[in-house]
Amino acid sequence: MAATGLLDLTDDQRALQAKAKEISIEFAKRAAEADRNRRVPVENWALLKEAGFYGALVPKEYGGMGLGMFEYGLILEELGQGCGGTAMAFNMHQMPMGLMAGLGLSGDRYKMLCELTRDHLMCGAASEPGGSSLLLSSISPSSYVEKVDGGYRMYGKKQFATNFESAEYAMVMFQIKDNPDPTAAIFVIVEPDQDGITVEDTWDTLGMRATRSNSVSFDGAFVSEERVLMQGNNMFQRVFEEASANFYHTFSLVYLGLLVGLVNFAQDYLKQRVPRGYTQSMAYHPSSLQSIGALVDRVDQARLITRQVSMTYDTYGNVPEAFFGFSKAKLAVSNALMEAATRLPSACGANSLYNKNPLPRMIRDAFVGTVMPPHMYFEREFVATGEMGLNPMDIQHPLKLATP
Repeated sequence: MAATGLLDLTDDQRALQAKAKEISIEFAKRAAEADRNRRVPVENWALLKEAGFYGALVPKEYGGMGLGMFEYGLILEELGQGCGGTAMAFNMHQMPMGLMAGLGLSGDRYKMLCELTRDHLMCGAASEPGGSSLLLSSISPSSYVEKVDGGYRMYGKKQFATNFESAEYAMVMFQIKDNPDPTAAIFVIVEPDQDGITVEDTWDTLGMRATRSNSVSFDGAFVSEERVLMQGNNMFQRVFEEASANFYHTFSLVYLGLLVGLVNFAQDYLKQRVPRGYTQSMAYHPSSLQSIGALVDRVDQARLITRQVSMTYDTYGNVPEAFFGFSKAKLAVSNALMEAATRLPSACGANSLYNKNPLPRMIRDAFVGTVMPPHMYFEREFVATGEMGLNPMDIQHPLKLATP
């Protein structure tokens, strides 16, 4: 389903978008309760699986939809309007598939991953305590695997493991014990409920509460050799350079949906609110018109940049225009989210801030987007790096490094 234009969608693309919108409306019915109780709305997963969306990024030859980044973005933009937490968790279901495809996984192991993604709920776990997305070298794994007969034993702790408790399978990244190269890493598929794996209920956060991105400890859990997807040196740098579309561009697509949802809510709310003693709604007030006009402009800019980058990636692959464009898209979405989150409480008024309305929840989710990889500050630096033709790997550490 090749895109014909940024806004001029094909019939197939419009049908895909309409199906995602239909599902998103159902998501919205459970979003407030899921956020309040920090609960993964598992009912949403049945809808996604029934629609075939589990296999959105799985190639058609393996029974998936074979979507490109542009079409996948159409799905996420709709889902993000209904429940940001589910949209993010759904994206994390796709993350193992996307990362491994970007890194060139092939053969039987790729087929296994495709079939698992198509038929089962997945998640990924790579982040660890103590890292910062402003310092890429700090987020390489310190958790590790130790080679034993038939496979590996896993040790260490992961953080921000979105949807780990609900997933049937998880892709986890580890260092390899006793490997002399500190950049060496391994990706394995594990079953979250097996012995030696413990989920710690830490996810009591500002926003994206329905993702239940808890911490996970590994204390000698076993993974067989058959469940190893890939291993090698310079793995984290390779993820950054070769799989950045799925490493962080997809986050832009989720948060674009949240942005659209925020602005749509504000428009509907203002049109329905008629002050006592007046015949017109607050939508006609000049301050409302100023706020909505500014935010619609922001939405259009963010959508156009995001879709352009997605089309570039689908057409030409991870060329520099796409690689640096991913940060441009995320920066455009982040800037728009911050403007929406600060403008809309004043524009919609005090009554809009009751938790019976979705506005407070969506604003809290929006603030999380600024630190979701890549961090908003990193985005600005990386955009400048690309524009000036600099090598991002030559940028010096801004903090004093620890001595060995």
